Amino acid sequence: MTMENIYPEEFGYHFSNGNFERIYRQTASVFKSRMSMNDFAEAASEFRDGTGRFQLKHQSQLEPGIKRFCWVDSGTERMVVTAFNDAGEIVGVQFDIYEKFKTDRVLTINRYHLPFTGEWFVLWGGANNFMNYHYPHKHQRYAYDFIRKEGGMAHSGDADDLNAYYAYSSPVTAPAAGTVVRVLDGIADNVPFEMNTEAPEGNAVIIEHANNEYSLLAHLRNRSIMVEAGDEVAAGDMIAQCGNSGASDTPHLHFHVMGGIDPHESDSIRIQFASGREPVQGDNVRGRK
Repeated sequence: MTMENIYPEEFGYHFSNGNFERIYRQTASVFKSRMSMNDFAEAASEFRDGTGRFQLKHQSQLEPGIKRFCWVDSGTERMVVTAFNDAGEIVGVQFDIYEKFKTDRVLTINRYHLPFTGEWFVLWGGANNFMNYHYPHKHQRYAYDFIRKEGGMAHSGDADDLNAYYAYSSPVTAPAAGTVVRVLDGIADNVPFEMNTEAPEGNAVIIEHANNEYSLLAHLRNRSIMVEAGDEVAAGDMIAQCGNSGASDTPHLHFHVMGGIDPHESDSIRIQFASGREPVQGDNVRGRK
């Protein structure tokens, strides 16, 4: 880094003070090819208008070599998300609102286990829209996406090969005791980086639990589901394998709890975990053995 470069932790200060040209000079060439200096300065100035000071709220690393930072102005709840690579270049800047909802205070009555065995990584999860892209949408607000990593990577070898992903074919288990009430199966797994938006859940299992709570486990591997509607399951029972079906571009497990059987109509509920600890984006978590 040169002395003129902005360290990631300094970004909020420079943005709050309108140092947009200096910020832009540090953006990566791909960013510059998509947005001119004048356009960036105009958009940043308009977004900054009426704000106070942007403070660092969260940071995370979802992939090797890229760190993400969330800056929030507490007076207006405006949010700037930045991404820096290891060379200190700014590879992304996003302007948004840091949303919070009253439903954050409502937790599931039941306590749930993580729906897998072994160690997984929380790709998306948490009660804000920086850590969880599901959060603005009430039907998925408290949903999780889990992947598996080894050596910081989600796959070994060819990223276009489903079988190279550590999550693919990994066991998926029931998060709590209940009755299977819906099974979707027979949907082909996607080629990596393609999605089937016509069947967004892909292969999926919905389990009814006590207190009218329902869990959804989605994007399962085609023909891997081991249960049928009407089956009783206990926490930790294997029910399927992780896949890449539905609205999934690379293998991962989607999990959330909701107040009804229909994931498109039922509001999701913030989960109480049996461990007593709520996972958030960037955590490495371990399921039951």
